[in-house]
Amino acid sequence: TLLVVGTGVGGFFFVKHQEAERRRTEVVPVAAIPEAVQAVLPRWKLKYLELEGTGAERLAEGQKQLARDERFAYAEAEESFQQALLLDPRSDEAIAGYVQALALGRGAGLDDSTFAEASALVEASESRAGRTPLLLLAHANLLLTRSRQAEPLKQAKELADESLKQAQATDAQKAEAHLVLGRCFLSSSGALARNHFDSAEKLAPELKRIQYYRALAHESAGEYSLALDTLRKRLKADPRDWDSLSATSRIYQEVGEPGEARKLYEARVKADPGELRALLPLAVLRYQSEGNPAAGVRELRALLKARERHGDRDVAEVLVHLAAAERAAGNSEAGVKFAEEALGLAKELPEAHLQVFLVALEQRDAAKARKHLEGFKGRLEDRALEMVLEGRVLLLEKKPAEALERFQEAVSRDERRLDAQLLAGVAAAGAKRREDAFRALNLALRADPMRLEPRPLVTRFWMRPSETVKGVEDVILSLAVNADDPGPYLYEGLLRFHQGELDAADRHFRDVLESDANNAGALAYRALIALRRGNLNEARALSTRAVSAGRQLPVAHLAQGLVLGESRQVEPAKRSLREALGLSPTLLSAKARLAELEAPQRRADARAQLVSVVGLDPAYLPAKRMLYLLER
Repeated sequence: TLLVVGTGVGGFFFVKHQEAERRRTEVVPVAAIPEAVQAVLPRWKLKYLELEGTGAERLAEGQKQLARDERFAYAEAEESFQQALLLDPRSDEAIAGYVQALALGRGAGLDDSTFAEASALVEASESRAGRTPLLLLAHANLLLTRSRQAEPLKQAKELADESLKQAQATDAQKAEAHLVLGRCFLSSSGALARNHFDSAEKLAPELKRIQYYRALAHESAGEYSLALDTLRKRLKADPRDWDSLSATSRIYQEVGEPGEARKLYEARVKADPGELRALLPLAVLRYQSEGNPAAGVRELRALLKARERHGDRDVAEVLVHLAAAERAAGNSEAGVKFAEEALGLAKELPEAHLQVFLVALEQRDAAKARKHLEGFKGRLEDRALEMVLEGRVLLLEKKPAEALERFQEAVSRDERRLDAQLLAGVAAAGAKRREDAFRALNLALRADPMRLEPRPLVTRFWMRPSETVKGVEDVILSLAVNADDPGPYLYEGLLRFHQGELDAADRHFRDVLESDANNAGALAYRALIALRRGNLNEARALSTRAVSAGRQLPVAHLAQGLVLGESRQVEPAKRSLREALGLSPTLLSAKARLAELEAPQRRADARAQLVSVVGLDPAYLPAKRMLYLLER
């Protein structure tokens, strides 16, 4: 019996020994490379043909560049992380670093295809390595490049909240999570945004972006002095913080103080005489904010004389601004020449494609416009504007029904785009759909006449004022049944008003009044034209007739309020503006002017109204100017 038992025990240990030996010698299967990674590797290999070193070295280099927390370092970090992933395709840290650098460096300018590619990479890493704080926060920052859309904003907030709840999150990662959350609240609650930025600063006081985003929170609340003070403190600590310098300059320009912006960069040039990052903004100021394109052209040409000191990308950037400045000066052919030269140095530069596109549109060259549309599509930082520009190409291609769909989508994406509403009417007219055209154009007639489109003052993607609606004249007039048909002439006049062609607009409105003497729309817009020309007596008479003829037309009351305000009849002006807002609360120009008139007696209320205006339309610069002056 003992023998049997002993044999059984020995057999048991022998079998266990065999199993242990087998496990020891087994080759552990290598995890498969996700499809999302496999999809990018061939293209990236062509980009880095002579890649040396190890994945760990490239990863460390990218992390060091990312830690600099500067916009100019993010592009370098992006490339380092790409190289790290090429050398080690299973590195989740490389993917997280790449996505973070991409998101922080390109921001809203990240094109749709790269966004989708980066989303696939980070989601593959989350599936493989788990939902770690590092990956969640990179993913959240990526989603914030689409912060104008509700769903990505919601998802970014959820990911940041999830990372904060994880026990393994470091203080630096918790700070990053609070930064993400603060950015999520920038457009909705300045107080909540600032609370999160304060939390981030307690956890990681050395993080540069905190002060930058805190300044943006002050700006979104209309606290321009606080925003500028925050940025100045940051610049005092680091005078070469180009992001803070750029933000300070932009705020000064948007509140109507381009001279202060100029002083900033002149001080920087004095400290660093050959620094292109200071010299170029000074030249750009000339044509974008100071209204002096000729001086801008001279200064930009002068910068090109030292082009051998700079890389191709920097030279291309100067060339694009020169192209835009030439177009601002009325030299379209020179604009095309310099934009195409820029594309020769950087063939994927979206701002260069835009400048060539706009000249092609002006010259009605549909094929060229279509070609260059593809060069900036998904990369303009404004999807609604892209819809408008694509619609313009479709009009050139004699496809008005398809163009109408694009213009309608642009309005649905951004209701501020009165240009898209007007163009929807033009497209419907081109498709011979009279009722659809009049429906769209009547909405445009009732919209705010002082706000055609949200046009950024400081931008890489410069366009002339009213450029989106130029070159579509007389299409609406084709709907006229006879010479006494007022509708087409009224709406053609509306189009010409927004093109800035006041003489042509006035002529069309006069034609309307010959067959319909009490047309409130024509009277109201003739009053606005007279006001722009400085003819107050005529403007007052026309606006009075407009209100009498159209008491339910918001723009009639707006015109009267603006005229009375200019005539210093403050209380009657306020009544008219309130009437306009009662009929159409979206008339932000009425809201802003009413706040300006009430400021001497009701300063706090006026300020609150102006803050609400810039919250609804951050591109409405007159309201920003009023807020800034209230602070002064």
